[in-house]
Amino acid sequence: MILRLAMIGFGNVGQEFARLLLSKREWLLKQKGLDVEVLAISTKNKGSLISERALDLEKVLKTLSKEGSLRGYGPEQTALGPDKIIDKCQADMMIELTTLDIESGQPAIDHITNALESGMDVVTANKGPIAFAYDRLRSLSRSRGVHFRFEGTVMDGTPIFNLVERTLPGAEILGLEGILNSTSNYVLSEMASGKTMDQAIAEAQRMGFAEADPSLDIDGWDAAVKITALANVLLEAALEPHKVERKGIRDIGPEEIKKAATEGKKIKMIARASFTGDKVALSVRPELVSPESPLWAVDGTSSAITIRTDLMGDITVVESNPPATATAYAVFSDMLLIVEAIRAGTL
Repeated sequence: MILRLAMIGFGNVGQEFARLLLSKREWLLKQKGLDVEVLAISTKNKGSLISERALDLEKVLKTLSKEGSLRGYGPEQTALGPDKIIDKCQADMMIELTTLDIESGQPAIDHITNALESGMDVVTANKGPIAFAYDRLRSLSRSRGVHFRFEGTVMDGTPIFNLVERTLPGAEILGLEGILNSTSNYVLSEMASGKTMDQAIAEAQRMGFAEADPSLDIDGWDAAVKITALANVLLEAALEPHKVERKGIRDIGPEEIKKAATEGKKIKMIARASFTGDKVALSVRPELVSPESPLWAVDGTSSAITIRTDLMGDITVVESNPPATATAYAVFSDMLLIVEAIRAGTL
């Protein structure tokens, strides 16, 4: 089976995914009978490529590393924007890896909509579309008979959506709570060891996992989008991030950290989704966590989610200091699950 991809967005995750396709090429051919070809790559500022044949991913990565753009790759260079590329290329599946827009989830929502309407299966690691337009996109994918997967949107490569979908049939999800933002968790952990917030943020930036402007992490927006995505899929909440009761950690200082320690507790930024009657309430805020909590030991860049169920009680999944390849692996695994479903004739 030949699977043809169009990649919209080619930042760190996109490049890691390309490396993963190269390193797993022989395995895919031998174990899965699958030959994956990338026909198009679209970037916002570094040029775009489209071809009727498979692009040379090794050459793509070398060109990008050497020149800082794709413009020296060859005649496959195009000035077409993402939607035109989706319309023109003959791909079977779109991989949507653009960056999050916290206000609306765009333009990723439009990219996914266009691809689904064109009959393409879609994998995304962009949490915006799941937080802002999940119901609409899921309905569209089903009406067009195509697949839509998004495991990499919340906890990198750690399976949460797939865990519930594939291993908890018949179990009702009663609520969710967890640590969903690695930067804020790292900052709080470092502050507990004596650093100031500014020092901890600077260290996170040097290590490469905190943005130059860490506001989305420190002020709780990233966690708000993630808990909204989880609630929309697992609790059918039909909410948007702006409905989250949100308080970040910007006002947490040494005094609060020391006071928590004297009480034998830690401060963690906790995201929650819970039912109030028949409605779902979402919150993100710093809370005191005791040693009895499964979230107590989730420090540094680790994250975790506790899934509350009626039949299995509480299930906690911890992602411990994820590697750089984690989100790319989620995209890779979603791609394989879609291929599996196509071969089985299921949605």
